[in-house]
Amino acid sequence: MTETNWTYGTHQIRVVTTVQGGARLYVDAELLDTTNDLYSSEDEPTLLGTFGELFVEAFVPPVVVRPSIRVNGEWVGNETLAAAS
Repeated sequence: MTETNWTYGTHQIRVVTTVQGGARLYVDAELLDTTNDLYSSEDEPTLLGTFGELFVEAFVPPVVVRPSIRVNGEWVGNETLAAAS
């Protein structure tokens, strides 16, 4: 299991990936999305969800180094990885 955390304003964003090939997206400990398919492209997020005013997209590459996060269209974590996937 790999866990990656970001802070966005007062919110904690977390992506958890498993060796079985699944992933989960949390904001402030609330589960927003889950998948067993770790494929992502430059244009399509692997996980996404809305939390209040936040629209969170997680781009998790098949070989997980670190997921990329976009909140309300703004890259807040690892944008170069998303651009390269």
